[in-house]
Amino acid sequence: MLSTREKEVLNDYVHVHSTFTLNDVCNYLIENGSTSQTYSTGKYKIYPYVAVFLESYVSNSILEINHLENDAQYKVVGTISKENETEKEIERKEEVKEDEPQLGQLSLF
Repeated sequence: MLSTREKEVLNDYVHVHSTFTLNDVCNYLIENGSTSQTYSTGKYKIYPYVAVFLESYVSNSILEINHLENDAQYKVVGTISKENETEKEIERKEEVKEDEPQLGQLSLF
């Protein structure tokens, strides 16, 4: 799972670049403090988490994806509002809290 800091770095990267690959983004995250651990195949362990994060932008029509043989290329076609992103994260956290069961005080008698 990506940390809040990693998500912020990703957002900044998407704001600055109009096209990029998934490997480009992973390398950028590693340059900015993310883990450089890899699987035995050589792919970074953050790769699937970055892919899922970017997929949310694809599904919201902010990015277009072009699948390559060993990578994915993205093109920015929409805009990302940092304020809206923060609001969405807050809404998601509130939804999770509402779904959690409320436990009351238990009595032995």
